[in-house]
Amino acid sequence: MKNICKLRSYNSLFCLIIFASLIIYGCGKEELPEVAVVPEEATKVEEKPIEKLPALGNDAEGYFNFGVETIKFGKFDLAIQAWEKAIQIDPTMVKAYNYMGRAYYTQGMMDGAISAYKKTVELEPANPETYINLGIAYRYNEEFDAAINELNKAIELNPLSALAYDEIGMALLKMQKNDEAIAAYKNAAAIDPEFPQPHNHLGVVYLMKGMSKEASAEFELYEKLMANKRAKQAKIMGGTPH
Repeated sequence: MKNICKLRSYNSLFCLIIFASLIIYGCGKEELPEVAVVPEEATKVEEKPIEKLPALGNDAEGYFNFGVETIKFGKFDLAIQAWEKAIQIDPTMVKAYNYMGRAYYTQGMMDGAISAYKKTVELEPANPETYINLGIAYRYNEEFDAAINELNKAIELNPLSALAYDEIGMALLKMQKNDEAIAAYKNAAAIDPEFPQPHNHLGVVYLMKGMSKEASAEFELYEKLMANKRAKQAKIMGGTPH
């Protein structure tokens, strides 16, 4: 300001006006906006409490039922914990192993499913369903020889198991043994003429072999049987088939 006032071309009154303007309006420098400070507590994400098993003491049935209800809400880990607890209390509880096997299977965790189903075979060696479940798990795990071995054990116990023959056919198909797969599917269809799946599988194999006419016939029969199945289910439920 001293330099401004010393200029000869300006009188003292003009210097005073300029000085007053600088005081009122400032030097043109913009002030930085204030930054809002967010409290540290506001930035924290609220953590959901970890769900734990209820304290049911030695009630194996209670833990089993808790697992059954829990899995309905998609709480896989908690359900597995419940069934493991039930088995810890009662190592002979086959249904707990079955539910564990099914849960692991639906999650694509075949090693867990196989381990659980092996226990059901150990506990109920005369039940063909245990071998079928284990065989299916082996097939999905691409252990086809092991799958066929378990499924044949099921057939030894129940020669009229259409499902076991159908599953053997699927394992054989994966092993590219198409003719043997066809024989297995035909056995399944002969045992249970109302079972749709073998006809669909036969249609697939026939297509692979270039037998389009035979494939079409099997696919048509499959669709017909599926329609009948849906109609029966709708009748039971009191609705109409879709």
